[in-house]
Amino acid sequence: MKEDQKTSDDIFFLLTYMTAISTADIQRDKIFKYASEREEYSIAIYFKKMHILAVKMGYEYSKACKLISKKISNSNLSDLFGRMATALASGESEKDFLMNERETMGEIYSNQYENDVESLKKWTDGYTALLVSVSLIVTMLLISTMIYDMGDVEVMAALVLFIMVFICGMGILILYDSAPSEIKLHSLEQKSREQHIVAALSLILLPLGALAVGVLVYENVRIPYIFLTAAAFMAPIGIVGMIDDLKIEQRDKSFPAFAKSLGSLSGTMGVTTSTAMKKLDRESVGHLEPLIDRLYTRLTLDLDPDLCWEKFIGESGSELINRCTKIYNHAVNLGGDPLEIGKIVSSSSLAIVLLRMKRKMVSKGFIGLNVVMHAVMTGLLIFIIEMMKKFSEVLTQMYDSHFSEFQGASSTAGLGMSMFSVGSNIDFLYKFTIGAIIILTIADSLVVKVVDGGGNYKIYFYGAVMCLISALMILVVPLFVGKIFSFDF
Repeated sequence: MKEDQKTSDDIFFLLTYMTAISTADIQRDKIFKYASEREEYSIAIYFKKMHILAVKMGYEYSKACKLISKKISNSNLSDLFGRMATALASGESEKDFLMNERETMGEIYSNQYENDVESLKKWTDGYTALLVSVSLIVTMLLISTMIYDMGDVEVMAALVLFIMVFICGMGILILYDSAPSEIKLHSLEQKSREQHIVAALSLILLPLGALAVGVLVYENVRIPYIFLTAAAFMAPIGIVGMIDDLKIEQRDKSFPAFAKSLGSLSGTMGVTTSTAMKKLDRESVGHLEPLIDRLYTRLTLDLDPDLCWEKFIGESGSELINRCTKIYNHAVNLGGDPLEIGKIVSSSSLAIVLLRMKRKMVSKGFIGLNVVMHAVMTGLLIFIIEMMKKFSEVLTQMYDSHFSEFQGASSTAGLGMSMFSVGSNIDFLYKFTIGAIIILTIADSLVVKVVDGGGNYKIYFYGAVMCLISALMILVVPLFVGKIFSFDF
């Protein structure tokens, strides 16, 4: 399913590119040749095969399209080549066909994305239910050991932890498969300032953090302090990463208006893109203003425009801006109409921005719920095990205080005491509870990133948040239990 989603994304943007360059009224073979050279799109290989069939083997483009469509397993792509074969055979102009096909594919892509968002929303509810079920299993095991002898507790605990890993893992995989497939960050060498900081911090903090956690584990330091240490090393990377994600989101929202304005200026005034940049009201471009100011400065210094635009794309950090800017510049350089190209690029980029906003509505609600659920479930597990420890201590004190009375008591009383005798297993059960909390912490850190999307550095932010919550629950809840369950004998 992920591969199909990625293919739909590539189809949409490659059609946007072909529609944009078709405004230059270039020949048919040039359109397909340029499309075949866009290696950033996985489907470009099919256009390359079609171009080879037509140019080197003498096939008509309509015939080549028909042959290629029969070799493609993806239904959307196969249908595209089939419709293209029919259009080319009927004599319809490439420009009109591509314009209509881009709109059609835009509708198909939007519907597929929205369906994925709806599926993601349902599965987030399912994951929440799974999380409650997993915590209930752990709770039942802890309470059962207090009520009666379960035999080999170690085997039962290991089985429960395995079930936890399996259920949480399956939940994460299902959500990953359900989530819309999109690339938010570009993979260029030149990146945004925050991305460079994240890379530098990762090289320093992650090895040091792993070493520090390893030392603390080796020295048998209490688990909450290990959680806090892990959070302290992950938090700086995660915070800078979240700042970068927010900036990219804001830049992407501002880009459609920028592309449309730039194209309108270039088209109506009949000037180059560099000249239009000088006439552009840079205060009206929203969060792109700092990047456009630097782009304008470089262009006015008569630097290589291609290098200036590459710097602009790299500093944005956005794959959407990367794709759309390259589409705009290449189409204009081929002689296309800037006014039409600006509208085409603006329309496609705006469609992506609006779809992401729908996903954001789902992810924000789930993240808030997941954070609260993690605190509640972690606190509940710690509350139960601490209550059991306190109860065991109380029973021990009571037995020591009334030793002579217990010696003369009936066997029924002794049986009643043995039913609540958990002291021998309490240390193991505490370790088991901590193991369950570690699994929940890792799972909840991963699942919120999967639902939210974006760069992988978000894992460090959510990981730091979950580790901090787990540490606070382990430190605070025992104090709360101690205040509630205080007995004197």
